[in-house]
This record gives sequence, C-alpha cells and structure tokens, in this order.
Amino acid sequence: MENFLKIIFNLPKRLLLLIIGLYQVLLSPDHSWLKSAYPYGYCKHYPSCSEYSKLAINNFGFIKGSLLSLKRVVKCNPFVEPSIDLIPNP
Repeated sequence: MENFLKIIFNLPKRLLLLIIGLYQVLLSPDHSWLKSAYPYGYCKHYPSCSEYSKLAINNFGFIKGSLLSLKRVVKCNPFVEPSIDLIPNP
C-alpha cells in the first residue's frame, strides 16, 4: 500500500519530467536536432531553461520545482543579460 501511494504521489513529477524530456528531444534548439542550426547554443542562460527545470523538479519536487522553473522562464527574455543560473541548494 505504501509503494502504491508513493507511485501516485510521484506521478505528476514524472509526467512533467517526461514532457520536458520530450521537448528537449523534439523541439529544443539547445538539445534536439535543431542544435545543428545553433552551434554556439541558443539559450542565453546556463543551464538551459529546460535543463534547469528538470534539475529543479528532481531536487525540490513537483510544486516548488515548477515554481522555480516558471521563475526561470520569466527571466528568459531579450532584456536580460546572459548568466549562469544554478538551482538553489535544497
């Protein structure tokens, strides 16, 4: 019973990580087949927003990781200087 609850509790986290992984493989200019069009990378931050999101969700869980990811995506605009933006320590 305890394992079943753990699986159900982790389902949103796993689903979101799957969606991010599919985005990286199919559409991301930094990770997918489009990478050849951008040899120096497309994202102005390191790590890329999708990689940052994966790390945040893995380290902090679905809710806090999603909020950190949303904050990072909002920072990704033409008016922001490129930066190294690592996830905070848990």
